[in-house]
Amino acid sequence: MTQTYRASSLDMLRSDSRIVTVLGPADFGDLARVRSRVLALASIGPATRLGLRADQSSVGWVYEPERVVEHIVEGPAVDHEQLAKELTEFSHASVPEITLRIRLAGRYLFLDLNHGIGDALLPVDLFAYLADARPDAPLPAWASRPVDGHPLRKALLRWIVRNPRKVLDTIHDRVRPGPNPEYAATAPAPDTASPTAFRPWAPSAAVATVVTQSGTTDAIRRWRESHLPGASVSAVMCAAVAAAFARTSLSLDRSAAFLFDCRRYLPPSTVVLGNFAAGIRFSDIDPTSAGEVHGALSGAIAKGRPIASATISTIRYKREHKAVSGVFGDKVPVRPRVQLMYSDLGRVRQLEQVSWVADPADRAFFVIADPGLPESVMITMETIGSVVFVSASFHDNVFDRHTVQAALDLVAANPLALLAPQEKTA
Repeated sequence: MTQTYRASSLDMLRSDSRIVTVLGPADFGDLARVRSRVLALASIGPATRLGLRADQSSVGWVYEPERVVEHIVEGPAVDHEQLAKELTEFSHASVPEITLRIRLAGRYLFLDLNHGIGDALLPVDLFAYLADARPDAPLPAWASRPVDGHPLRKALLRWIVRNPRKVLDTIHDRVRPGPNPEYAATAPAPDTASPTAFRPWAPSAAVATVVTQSGTTDAIRRWRESHLPGASVSAVMCAAVAAAFARTSLSLDRSAAFLFDCRRYLPPSTVVLGNFAAGIRFSDIDPTSAGEVHGALSGAIAKGRPIASATISTIRYKREHKAVSGVFGDKVPVRPRVQLMYSDLGRVRQLEQVSWVADPADRAFFVIADPGLPESVMITMETIGSVVFVSASFHDNVFDRHTVQAALDLVAANPLALLAPQEKTA
């Protein structure tokens, strides 16, 4: 008898996009070990999601754990210098009907996952398990615990009960007419009526990557104590990335979008493996200012805007039955402006115990995400120990790849040197 799993609206919203990552160099064993471990996780049950076949046309996803190994293969070994190119090509080979693809390439593991199956936290746990060299490596902690497949209502009610006076303020912020803030484009400049203001365009996703020096997050924490108390490491890094882009020949939009993990609104013991992130775009913000970024992020969290955004997104899906498409239009401004979007996983403690076979500065945990709008640049960051791994996903027929890489190189060299003078001397 065929088992099915009812996908949530947040799952369906993401079911036409992918999460494509690479991690290494680490001890993944051989192909047989990788396959057996993925199969072990998938076979636990549909709630663990890896055995599901994501379907954009139906919320009843079929559970077929035995098929999970069909697209787990071995390829030629690669080295660190090839990763951006290999990750881009691996991403371009994605097939909507294939929920999970894995390629073992020497000491590196490439993962391509339908975004409807989970958000960025699922690949983290999967990598941690697959790169554990112990023969009796334990399953992830959630494998033996109940999984909440539909946590949105619980999270929303919990926030409302705890913050009854903020409800009207939050609704006012989120229900005002306008496009989805996660994917809102910047308003066109006055001269866009000119026939030369736009040119034809088709998606061409690419990725640039860097690894910061050991001790980066420790240095940021010391800096913020005297310059910007209360600010998060994430806010400082986001501002540094924006400042790096501002120093290149690229034009930077006065806005920024952020993905928020809505698990913060649930009891800590709740296990959520599906999609539980929401995006918010902030207009008229100086993305190079750590102070403004911190204020925007902390204010949104305090007002419950992420959980409100997730709720409204599900309402829109139920009304329109349309996933969030990764393709927006067929033309791009002749003078494009970088519209930054951020997804920061923070410190990923699960990966600190991975069986790495290289020093921190020579490791890789990179992501290529669908940038969506032609002018979007998606910045993905993860911290392992005190090192930050930064990926910039963009369209290389809109922004020059060497210029994007040069901006990231500035971040890797010294993110604190990029901060606005008034923040460095405050």
